Amino acid sequence: MACRVAITTSRGPSKITLELVNDFVNSLPGTAKVVRGKKSFTALLEEAVSCGARYIAFVWDRRGMPSALLFYDVGLGAWKPYMLLISGVRTRRDFPVFVARRPRARSAVIVDLAGGELGDIFAEVFHYPLVYDLGAVRGRFDTVVLVRRGEGYVVELLGPDLGPRALSLKIRKVLYRYV
Repeated sequence: MACRVAITTSRGPSKITLELVNDFVNSLPGTAKVVRGKKSFTALLEEAVSCGARYIAFVWDRRGMPSALLFYDVGLGAWKPYMLLISGVRTRRDFPVFVARRPRARSAVIVDLAGGELGDIFAEVFHYPLVYDLGAVRGRFDTVVLVRRGEGYVVELLGPDLGPRALSLKIRKVLYRYV
């Protein structure tokens, strides 16, 4: 199976972190889930290369909640110089209405209403088109990755009708670091 981004977790992930990864893989085309288990980093790289992934997205969790999203560039063999600090996750069960799991997405777009760096980061890693107008994408894509301002950023995965498709998460800040 060909993929652009392999998504995995830290060792011993919580249920909410696994749900986050499953919703990402179901909603974002070109992604594949890599079950971490007790695999070493080298084994994860081998699995990512075998599926043709350009990036590995790691969802770290701390105290039972997802805490950070890191990206590893498989082609360059280096970590990306930023880490997305997660401050909250709203799962499908947390919405006031029932949100059924939809079929796996075949197309996606990023709508950046925040005008910050997060939309550019997602466009670079996931290689989806980046637009700045939400009304222009209604009904044209299976998944709309909406990035808007909140306390930091709020990332919502919407369906073609612009209703909730999967979870939403709060990114407290983008932490740039020297790698």
